[in-house]
Amino acid sequence: MSNGGYGGVHFALKHGVPLVVAGTTEDKPEVNARVEFTGAGINLRSNQPKPDTVAKAVRTVLADPSYALASARISAEITAATGFAGLEDVLQGLIGAHTP
Repeated sequence: MSNGGYGGVHFALKHGVPLVVAGTTEDKPEVNARVEFTGAGINLRSNQPKPDTVAKAVRTVLADPSYALASARISAEITAATGFAGLEDVLQGLIGAHTP
């Protein structure tokens, strides 16, 4: 269970952990919508979900392997991403493409 903040969601997905997220402030609606869209978890769309709602969502995420598979796929994508290390190559490619 997460409040759906970017840092916590990214950390969980980096480690292939499926999520149950709840949060409607700051960037949380967008982050939580992406969790839901990718199939990596359940978005409760609330700042104060009821305990039985949380319990049901957690049981669903643990019982349905599709959430773990989606989280594992995203984990692999995060691991494969070059981040800042690949930024120079991207910039060089853009510069080269626009040099007369």
